[in-house]
Amino acid sequence: MPMALVESADAAGCDLVWVIDSSAVTSEWFLVLLRRLGTTIDIAGMSDDEAADALRPCRPDGIIAYADSLIPTASALAARLGLEYHDSATTARLTDKFTQRQALHDGGLPVPRFVVVPPNPTLHDVEAVVEGVDFPVVLKPRRGAGSKNTVLVRDAAELRVVLADSGTSDSASEPSIVVEEYFPGASPPPSPHFADYVTVESVVAAGQISHVAVAGRFPPAEPFRESGFFIPSDFSKSDLRDVLGVATMAVSALGIRTGFLNTEIKMTPSGPRVIEVNGRLGGSAPAIMAQAAGIDLLELSQRVALGEHIVFDELVPTDRVGYLFYVQAPQGASHVTSVEGLDRLGAHPGVDTVFLNRQPGDEVDWRRGSQDFVLSVLGAAPDHKGVLDVKRFIDEEVTIAYT
Repeated sequence: MPMALVESADAAGCDLVWVIDSSAVTSEWFLVLLRRLGTTIDIAGMSDDEAADALRPCRPDGIIAYADSLIPTASALAARLGLEYHDSATTARLTDKFTQRQALHDGGLPVPRFVVVPPNPTLHDVEAVVEGVDFPVVLKPRRGAGSKNTVLVRDAAELRVVLADSGTSDSASEPSIVVEEYFPGASPPPSPHFADYVTVESVVAAGQISHVAVAGRFPPAEPFRESGFFIPSDFSKSDLRDVLGVATMAVSALGIRTGFLNTEIKMTPSGPRVIEVNGRLGGSAPAIMAQAAGIDLLELSQRVALGEHIVFDELVPTDRVGYLFYVQAPQGASHVTSVEGLDRLGAHPGVDTVFLNRQPGDEVDWRRGSQDFVLSVLGAAPDHKGVLDVKRFIDEEVTIAYT
């Protein structure tokens, strides 16, 4: 992604300053790469005031974060440097799932019942949770992303076991858990071939909300790991209209004034319901939109950060269906032992990039969420049938062995 950001910055006519915390980066080559790509400000060990002082001589005109975990730092720096970004209250709604649910509810959106479980829950805490929800429920970290440690629990007995296990972790490092009732899917499903939920990519400029794209999804790998996205969605026009209406309400309820947003919405028997709103571009959206429509969302996001008033009257027209597949390891797998068929996959019509994220011998763990995928496949097809054909080719021609 760093090279793509540099290319987008060139197109946007701006220079990048990389704000990094070297103590949180495990790969030295990544730090070396960033330093070669431009100015870097290392804020490791600094307070927010000290970090702002270190960045101030660069005289930034805008600030942006592309990962949920970096939004609070960007917000703190923006406040101290007088830059337009999510303020502290908005940041809390975007990074704390409990606070977000409350804000959506207060904004008039239907939300599932939800309960926060503290670290190291007592027996009384567990029983209060059991009595406060109807099953099945979803357990997820109060702060987190990428479906990390997110599980479906079907009954009270299973919930007691899972919460008892959660109490064995270090309370200083493990955030609180959110338990929320599971949204059932609509019947009949909104898509004949794909998942019943979508992702809306939106932009807010000076408080004006518009929507860029709606990404369809493949059913998740157990329990909730991403397995694939494509743009445009195959939902009907009426379903898309309802989805975009709910996305607008959600963005408004969270008080977002600027930036790109990524909102997950599921179709239920009661209509579209918000799964969550993320305060940044969807991680796969720039690559897929480049395939589907030839536009650079990274460039647009930088231009918005610089104060440009970018508004879309309608969803961006697409020439093809862009896709990104994630091949996830089975829940019971611990290591990848072999991967075969990548040469054939790379030569398949429409496939642009095959990325092997886990080499033979590497450990895999479903608890780490979607980003622990084994490989990804980026490309484009003429239509949704073509996307299904690529998925079928991956399933039949790529062989991965695990222990």
